[in-house]
Amino acid sequence: MKKLQSLILAILWNTGIVLCTTYSGKTGDCTWTLDDDGVLTISGTGAMKNYSNTTETGWYSYRKSIESIVVEEGVTSIGMYAFVGCTARTCSLPKSLTSISTYAFSSCTYLTSIEIPAGVVTLNIYCFKVLYSAQKCNFRRRKS
Repeated sequence: MKKLQSLILAILWNTGIVLCTTYSGKTGDCTWTLDDDGVLTISGTGAMKNYSNTTETGWYSYRKSIESIVVEEGVTSIGMYAFVGCTARTCSLPKSLTSISTYAFSSCTYLTSIEIPAGVVTLNIYCFKVLYSAQKCNFRRRKS
């Protein structure tokens, strides 16, 4: 069913027919929404789900239409394989974030910059693997 839905959306997209649709679901303690402008928003309180592969995320079928990722205040952890292959050019991370899991942003080849909040104490292996377009990665320093 997901493949059929993705195929129909791809045909409509390529023919210029625009649908006004918002997709949404749960990811661990959080929720996600993807709007018509390609903004994927993760909101809630707590950790995102750790996925065992890239195709388990609810937004996987739409990863090529994601323009921006917004992780809202309250989210504490970005799950494994969360955004693999997304075409987002920008990403906003909250001060509440404490960890970024393995392969979280792997192969996000259009992401040009990312700012890691000071509260992040865990960056797991390969969390930023293959970021060809990344020109800047800022790590905020904790204030003593």
